[in-house]
Amino acid sequence: MCNETCSSQLLSSKFSLGVLVLLAFLMVLLCLVTILGNMLVILAFIMDRNLRHRSNYFFLNLAFSDFAVGK
Repeated sequence: MCNETCSSQLLSSKFSLGVLVLLAFLMVLLCLVTILGNMLVILAFIMDRNLRHRSNYFFLNLAFSDFAVGK
């Protein structure tokens, strides 16, 4: 019944507005860095044929899965 109201009041009572804005900004920045970094790995794998070894497919798979989590 008051789950949403109580949880938002509890969260706002613990942190000030400035701290909440800072935390939101840092989370968005972390997501963007994760997405861009993994896109660079995927793009490097596509562009550079020297990276297409069997052992590097593991890193490509990690980049795809991390991209999905970061998104």
